[in-house]
Amino acid sequence: MTLRTTCVGSWPIPFGLRPQLKRYYAGEMSDSDAAPLLSQAARISMDEMIACGVDQIMGGEVWGPDFVHHVPPRLSGLETIQKRDTSKGYEGIGRYRIVDDVCAPTGTGHALGYRRESEIESRLDKGAVPSPLTMTLGMEKDPRLGEQLPNYVTIVKDEVDDMVKAGALEVQLDAPSEATSLVNGTSSAATLFETLVAPLSDVSAVTRTVHFCLGDISRRPGTEVQNLSSLMPLIQMLDGFVDRIHIECSHAGQWADRHLLSEIPESIEIIAGIADVKQLPESVAVLAERIERLLEIVNEDRLLLSTSCGCGRVPHDEAIRLLRNLVKASRGE
Repeated sequence: MTLRTTCVGSWPIPFGLRPQLKRYYAGEMSDSDAAPLLSQAARISMDEMIACGVDQIMGGEVWGPDFVHHVPPRLSGLETIQKRDTSKGYEGIGRYRIVDDVCAPTGTGHALGYRRESEIESRLDKGAVPSPLTMTLGMEKDPRLGEQLPNYVTIVKDEVDDMVKAGALEVQLDAPSEATSLVNGTSSAATLFETLVAPLSDVSAVTRTVHFCLGDISRRPGTEVQNLSSLMPLIQMLDGFVDRIHIECSHAGQWADRHLLSEIPESIEIIAGIADVKQLPESVAVLAERIERLLEIVNEDRLLLSTSCGCGRVPHDEAIRLLRNLVKASRGE
């Protein structure tokens, strides 16, 4: 038996290109000027994923290695209160104030990255973009946030639609803000639903995926509360609106709740993130045993396997071993 394997998004930045890429990350190079460099970096990242044997690769997000944190500087309508400081973990998250209608004159970089990467790799058919609420990281308490959320929906939908036009067969919304707010009890499924699914409206003949993770900065989750039970009301509401749900399944509390996977609507495939990016790679035997436990709950036809989150914050050699061990376990090797 072989189960399908997929990726979440990010991959470690190619070490040899890091000095040049840092110039782009610092805003010293335009998207067009950096395009050859970004293509070169993406080529390396995708080749490494292909070499690991994963069924479905992604582009590696070499153009935005710090998840959503590169987005606010690309938007208009925001004022910077605190610049992003990657050395300070969660305390170093960029902080912003909404001063005008928020828009993305040059996009967020996600669709642009997918277009660039799909032109050099025909196997690439999946793109990802953060959810509208996740795009607002760093301005959660801004009094104008509710007023501006529809604009964030438009920003994300534009990225989704552009990926589809570029030939993407699957589009994934990364939704850690929704997941963490649910487990912390600060939001309800009813208040999150419409904003989450809006960017996927009118999208046809494309697999619609949502990745619910509990945050990952410096290989640490964004909350100490970790379960699946809090996510289930929203996941059940997504019946008919999405085609796949990616759940980490790597935190102890989530794994203890794995029986709840049987309550996910039959219309939705399950991507189980059993290879934990926040610790040293586990052995093939450990992952294989985890797969056996999952197959007691989920039919193999509905189950895909993945890392728990993107590998962009994982040391390079660990990321390769993590993905390779997952592939071997999925094949029963």
